[in-house]
Amino acid sequence: MDELNKRVYEVMERFCGSKSIFATELGVGLPVITHISSGRNKPGVDILQKILHTYPSVNATWLMIGKGEMIKTVKPSLDIDNEINNIKNLANQLEQFKENTASVISYHKLFMDELRHFTELDSVLLKTQFGMNEIQQKIGEQLLNLKLKVEK
Repeated sequence: MDELNKRVYEVMERFCGSKSIFATELGVGLPVITHISSGRNKPGVDILQKILHTYPSVNATWLMIGKGEMIKTVKPSLDIDNEINNIKNLANQLEQFKENTASVISYHKLFMDELRHFTELDSVLLKTQFGMNEIQQKIGEQLLNLKLKVEK
């Protein structure tokens, strides 16, 4: 049996275990697989393509020329879950800072409004105090005038 035929046979054994299941999965007749596994016929390009399409984990270089391993080596996937969680946590912290900042700005505006109100009251108090002083001075003048009249 040819080396290519042996590799096709290895794929069949690894993934199916029987010629009939292998033929069915590839969509070919049982005699085609029987002739390949007995060495009577070599697999054509169409059979090799069907194998690679049906079993995507099979290494095409190994199947065609026998170099490398039967099964493709899978690169380990990057584990970025921690980074994603860190980004989510930072985004939550940022949102919290935004809310806190909005709250501080709101209190600051309220404080500034109260401060303006106190400034206005301060002005009213000064006017009132000035008015009270004028009235007090007029009372003093009236008392003095009254005293002068009484003394005459």
